[in-house]
Amino acid sequence: MKKSVAVLLLLALFVNLKAEDIMVLAAASLKYVLEDIKTEFLKTRPGDKIDTSYIASGKAYNQIINGAPAQLFIAADTSYPERLYKDNGAAEAPVNYVKGKLVLFSIDKNLKIDSLNILKDSKIKHIALPNPKLAPYGVAAQQSLESAKLWDSVQPKIVLGESIGQATQYVKSGGSEVGFSALSMVIKDKEANYLVVDEATYKPILQAMVITKYGKDSKLAKDFKDFILSPKAQEIFATYGYSKP
Repeated sequence: MKKSVAVLLLLALFVNLKAEDIMVLAAASLKYVLEDIKTEFLKTRPGDKIDTSYIASGKAYNQIINGAPAQLFIAADTSYPERLYKDNGAAEAPVNYVKGKLVLFSIDKNLKIDSLNILKDSKIKHIALPNPKLAPYGVAAQQSLESAKLWDSVQPKIVLGESIGQATQYVKSGGSEVGFSALSMVIKDKEANYLVVDEATYKPILQAMVITKYGKDSKLAKDFKDFILSPKAQEIFATYGYSKP
């Protein structure tokens, strides 16, 4: 019995010695789906810990390039990971992991969102939009509005959120009647009434990730990145409305 206990203690010690704790900076649009993926991944990683901050991709890039101790950057586009790589802030070239979808949504069940033209309705006073200077989904929203020739006319109604998370919260809190978000942020929300915006009206939202220079020696960061690309993780992404890149 004593021998068995000793073996178990040695195994526990070995696991703890191998365990890692990493920081991941991820796009705000990944807030729900990545938590599910992380939970699935850590089921077989006793002792490992992944701390995740969900912020606008542009803000995440700025933090990493200025020395934030993050081992993995999971963005909502390809441009910020590519910039990080070119600016010598990444350990390797970025890899695409999913393609996202843009939505226009509301929590008002009486508001029928069947096209972007609803934004011209006088009942709509506020349109939440992720800041295009920081958030890739904000860029896509602007492109869609420009494609529909609505960008100039709706300017007085636009309320910018620092990230897609903030813009989404403006709508969910009732501060804006409608807003642009990622399908992944509303697809499982029973209160949300949404329109999946025609993908032909904006450039594909290809999303990429990259191990940072700070994380070049992290096995956990590499394993988590590989898991995100795995069939199991891709199945979870699909339940949130993402498609393969």
